Amino acid sequence: MALTVTIVTAAMLCLLTVYFCNRYVRKTFDSIDQVLDSVLTKNAELPFDKTTDSRLSKLTHKAMKIIHMNGMDISQTRQEKEIIQSFLSDMSHQMKTPLSGVSMYTDLLLEGNITAAEQQEFLSRIKAGTEKLQWMMDSLVKMSRLEVGAIELSPVPTGIKQTISDSISGVYGAAVKKNITIQTAYFEDILLLHDRKWTCEAMTNILENAIKYSEPDNEIDIAVESLPIYTKISITDYGIGIAPDEWNSIFKRFYRGQNAKTADGAGLGLYLASLIFQKQGGNILVDSKPGQYTTFSMFLQNCKK
Repeated sequence: MALTVTIVTAAMLCLLTVYFCNRYVRKTFDSIDQVLDSVLTKNAELPFDKTTDSRLSKLTHKAMKIIHMNGMDISQTRQEKEIIQSFLSDMSHQMKTPLSGVSMYTDLLLEGNITAAEQQEFLSRIKAGTEKLQWMMDSLVKMSRLEVGAIELSPVPTGIKQTISDSISGVYGAAVKKNITIQTAYFEDILLLHDRKWTCEAMTNILENAIKYSEPDNEIDIAVESLPIYTKISITDYGIGIAPDEWNSIFKRFYRGQNAKTADGAGLGLYLASLIFQKQGGNILVDSKPGQYTTFSMFLQNCKK
């Protein structure tokens, strides 16, 4: 009799165990199914019950992380798409004017009903238009390669005096045409962490702007000041100036200041210069008073002693 009771009790316990196991398994699969549905529908409001099994809690947390990461990826892709669309639109707008000019003057030359003087004038304008387009294409290629990391800058301890001298040499012809004097205050040469080639290009862009927006028979001042961590290289012109509300915008791609729209340009020089300095752990700041002066202060890291 006792044996029979034991067997019945064991059988009931087995049945109860199977029942609760099946119930637990169904509940677990239902929870997993709910989690997967939330992932598929990108539902970040997945309920989380602290009383549930710790393994299900971990699964729920991981699912919520996946949903969040997926949302961030989608948002980043959307932003990148908008940036590319904006870039293509700006590039198209900037190239439209020189292309139209080249096309128009080429048609006039092909018609043939022009004087020799007009022919020379049209050829000169075509040359200027093609040079602008070439400069824009070169700048766009450099900009794109720098942005995606295809070009790696190599900041090494290098004397800044030669870098500044090379930058001045690059704009010497343009300065002479406007009778603009570039003066550099005396300073002891100092080793700064920078890539000479690219830093020279950035400084040349700033000097070109300084010459472009200055009146003839003027001057540009360059000064170097050593600071505890950085060294500041300042370029000051006494041209049209920049309004304070534009100081942050002038370093944006294709941005042209209100005072600069009548001058030739594409709004890439300052953006490239800023990008080059950022890639070296440096920075560029601007200070200006419209009609009086503009100072671009460039900061490069000092070498550790």
